[in-house]
Amino acid sequence: MIPSIVMRLATESDLPAITQLDALSNPYPWGRGLIADALQTRKNWVVELGDATQKSLVGWLTASVVLDQSELELIVVDCSVRRQGLARKLMMSWLESSAQQAVCECLLEVRESNEAAIALYESLGFEQVGRRKNYYQIDKKGQTEPGREAACLFTLTISCERGEL
Repeated sequence: MIPSIVMRLATESDLPAITQLDALSNPYPWGRGLIADALQTRKNWVVELGDATQKSLVGWLTASVVLDQSELELIVVDCSVRRQGLARKLMMSWLESSAQQAVCECLLEVRESNEAAIALYESLGFEQVGRRKNYYQIDKKGQTEPGREAACLFTLTISCERGEL
């Protein structure tokens, strides 16, 4: 049987599953405290795979909204189900919700080395508008001093008047 994909708004009861997903699939995990705060103060979506008897949370997106801007804070997909369109589904849920809430601009930043994410964002219409040199720390095993890498800043303008992407 092919598992079903369910996209839904996250709830506080998802905290344990999101924390586990974050710890296992995010190279720079947020941890339980930041996730709990995000569930209370931001917009959140999750992806579940499974059937009526057993479901597994495999993706999470959290985004803040301030006035007419929304910023992607974090998106994470379980390593075992990447490259299957789940991140795109999460992004579309965020963008569609933003368009309905009079958000005019969606923002995000991404590590310059995350080529797959950059390709996804560009395919959704995001444009790179800036770069922060030496923004992210890189912790490589065997390296005596951690390196740094740039953050690439992206934006997508949404038509505020019609609520369309």
